[in-house]
Amino acid sequence: MVKYGVLTNKRPSAIVGTEDKLKKQRKFQVGYAMKYFRRTLVLIGLLALLPVSVQACSTPVFRYALERWPADFYDGVLVHRGPIAEDHPAARLFEGETAEFLNLRLSRMDLDSAAEEDVKKLLGDKVPEKLPALVLWYPWQKGRAAPFWMGEFTPETVAVLIQSATRKEVAKRLTEGQAAVWIFVESGDKAKDKAALELLNKELETVAKELMEFAPPVEELDMPSVSFEFSTVSLSRTDPNERALLSMIMHSEPDLDDYVKEPMAVPVFGRGRALYTLIGEGINADNIREASAFLTGPCGCEIKMMNPGVDLMMAVDWDGSVMQMYEEFYASAEEEELPELTSVFPDDPEPVQVELDVTAQVAESDSPDDPPAAAQEAGEAEPVMLEESFTDPIAIPARRESKSSAGGGFRYLDF
Repeated sequence: MVKYGVLTNKRPSAIVGTEDKLKKQRKFQVGYAMKYFRRTLVLIGLLALLPVSVQACSTPVFRYALERWPADFYDGVLVHRGPIAEDHPAARLFEGETAEFLNLRLSRMDLDSAAEEDVKKLLGDKVPEKLPALVLWYPWQKGRAAPFWMGEFTPETVAVLIQSATRKEVAKRLTEGQAAVWIFVESGDKAKDKAALELLNKELETVAKELMEFAPPVEELDMPSVSFEFSTVSLSRTDPNERALLSMIMHSEPDLDDYVKEPMAVPVFGRGRALYTLIGEGINADNIREASAFLTGPCGCEIKMMNPGVDLMMAVDWDGSVMQMYEEFYASAEEEELPELTSVFPDDPEPVQVELDVTAQVAESDSPDDPPAAAQEAGEAEPVMLEESFTDPIAIPARRESKSSAGGGFRYLDF
């Protein structure tokens, strides 16, 4: 069977918790299976071309993703008629500091000058009624499909799209080292939500304790320690400031809109990558542990595209956060007290005293430069003292310095 793009031997009902949805999901499963199969063939072909074998590292998936998987870029098109002023209030928000690291590529389409064929090819029948409007697509790595979001090009809409309180909190926890932050999407049914959230928190706490006790150590050197910590953050479906985030989650899989009356749980890891969604009775111990095992297990496939999930749109300086994490790690290592090292030996040895027998036997010489004969008489010479010092200091090599890598950056393109 296929569980949201991941091969598994579990039935779909283990995820959504309802057996009567099996037939409806089969057509989606076939599509996912074919997509996964094609990607697997591509990976096998690439590995066959490599001169050396690719070995799995012991770094957990969540840490590897945070350090080495750049966030995928969403694509957006600003649809309008006629020119748009450069100082448009909504456009200026994209140029501010908040959107500096937003993973979004934005282009324009002027309906007055664009060919009808191009408009239909890009937007299909979903041409916005109120203009100007912003239309968004998921990153191409997820597969090109119809746009998942559409809204008026106003400062209020753009502000909600760029950032929200939930995404800021998720990013904060991830950059602090948490393995994953589970976004709990409330159903609106207080009884259901309370039971599901309590179960989720309880299982995550148990998993974290077991991982800290039994997980094998990470063998990579010169890296911050790994913390198997999980947390949850609740997301209300009625919060107007979170409607953009809710839309990203609800359209990340083809049939989530069918379960709007059920609570949902989405583990987010790395640089804001949503793994997959657990729904209703699917929020259970087995599925929570399966997701946690994947996130905390060794990174067996370092190619991001071959791993499940979709990146969320977030305005976060991920590279800067990782660099800061390593700077703090090296700084803490340098602050550790080292024993004073002043010589090669633990204790300085006493100076070596050597007595030499310098009784001279000088041959007779006719040269005027020869020393007086009296000085050539045999006798006991005074001992000569030789000292060897072993107190030269040993230089301690400086530790490696971390260097900044280029951050993200908002990209604005003309269509």
